[in-house]
Amino acid sequence: YLILLFWSILGLVFFRYIFNNDVMRRFGKSTVVWIVFLMLIFFISMLWLRESTHDNTGLVLHNLNNYNAHELAEHGVSLTETENADVIQYIQQQMEFVNSGLTKGNIVQMGLITMALLILFNIYNQLMTRENNLEIKKIKAESSNRAKSVFLSNMSHDIRTPMNAIVGFTELAKKEAGIPPKAWDYLDKIEQSSNHLLALINDILDMSRIESGKMTLDIEAFDLVKTMEDMRSLFAMQMHAKKLSFSVVTDDITNRMVLCDQKKFSRVLQNLVSNAYKFTPEGGSVTVTLSQSAVHDGVGSYKLLVKDTGIGMSREFASHVFSAFERERTASNIQGTGLGMAITKSIVELMDGTIDVNTEQGKGTEFIVHLSFKLADDEPVVDTAPDVATAVPDMDFSKVRLLLVEDNEINKEIAILVLEEAGFVVETAENGKMAVDMVANSTPGHFNAVLMDVQMPVMNGYEATKAIRALASKELASVPIIAMTANAFAEDVQAAKNAGMDGHIAKPINISTVLNTIAGVIKAKK
Repeated sequence: YLILLFWSILGLVFFRYIFNNDVMRRFGKSTVVWIVFLMLIFFISMLWLRESTHDNTGLVLHNLNNYNAHELAEHGVSLTETENADVIQYIQQQMEFVNSGLTKGNIVQMGLITMALLILFNIYNQLMTRENNLEIKKIKAESSNRAKSVFLSNMSHDIRTPMNAIVGFTELAKKEAGIPPKAWDYLDKIEQSSNHLLALINDILDMSRIESGKMTLDIEAFDLVKTMEDMRSLFAMQMHAKKLSFSVVTDDITNRMVLCDQKKFSRVLQNLVSNAYKFTPEGGSVTVTLSQSAVHDGVGSYKLLVKDTGIGMSREFASHVFSAFERERTASNIQGTGLGMAITKSIVELMDGTIDVNTEQGKGTEFIVHLSFKLADDEPVVDTAPDVATAVPDMDFSKVRLLLVEDNEINKEIAILVLEEAGFVVETAENGKMAVDMVANSTPGHFNAVLMDVQMPVMNGYEATKAIRALASKELASVPIIAMTANAFAEDVQAAKNAGMDGHIAKPINISTVLNTIAGVIKAKK
């Protein structure tokens, strides 16, 4: 029994070794194996205990009998053969009684052990079933998120493509001479509605990316004060037109250069200021204050306050103002999806910051944002150049020849009109393969830059860019290539960069953005 018990324990230890080294998880759910080993160990140990107890009991009774016989002999009492036989028979009866008791006890013990093992086995099966269900749900959720991401990416591309036509032709139409005032008003409203629709699309896509955990931070050094000044310039005309008193205060900033995601910080800033602008009636005021409170171990603590004298919020609504798709009933006449504050809070939390709100109906609202940024060593750069979103670069485009690679006829028509009006000489290609052939067969310097769509038949923009970069002629291979595409996510910008492109323009195209990007890339290549 001891040998069998030893081998059973050795088998369980060996199974544990196999289990630990089972990278393929072939034995991960083999409950029968360890249940059998446990049963063997319990059963054999019980048998060993039973036999050991039986032998020890027989030895004790034998010793007691010898002791009694010795005591009787010392007192002159001797037993006859018949009496000795009766004693031996009595001892055997007692041994049988002990053996019977051990057997009954062992049966009860084995029953209890078996019951306990079955319960454990059932619990283990339930745990494994639960784990399997969670794994299945996880796989389904990941699959659903992937499908959702693909759908949103396709939706973004498919919506931005017709939006490019609406925005582009509207902008071109407004440049035509002799437009009647009423038609101009119509075009103005189309342009406003297009920009609003594009903002809604961006908000929905951003919220989806936040929910799927795909929003990340792109850390870089930037100037907080300059960012605040840019925001002041962006909203100054709107505030003035609405007769709002607008002030931006940055007097308490000691360390203006920090490490952070500038675009996302600007998004938070613009969302809050835009919100204050929308919900503050004429004659009111909007005050934006950025202050620095402390520096510890190279990390600065900053507080952003955006305060308005607008319509304010009820206490009930203020408690869930940061929830997605939530809007105050009293603000139903103001455009928006109810996603702005949810996106703002998500970005702030992504930056390990906090955002709170103080508000009262009829008296205004104040948003308080606390953020901590690592300080950058760079000195602030004084930028005297005008805003690239509105400025036209000082460059003679009549000497610039572009290769426009676009498969959509409407988008091609808009781009040609915009580019030729700016003075560019434009040649076109319908797909990436045609573009590669045209560049390969051209003389160095013939094309000053390539505007490359991404989603195209035959060969997409990424493949075409890689093929151009692999050309034997270094001069041809180094031609500036700019993505001009409806794929507008951050990963799309990175994908363009990884493919070897020098810039990225998102559709719907903004004319000044197009001109500035082309000029910047061409100058950088010289």
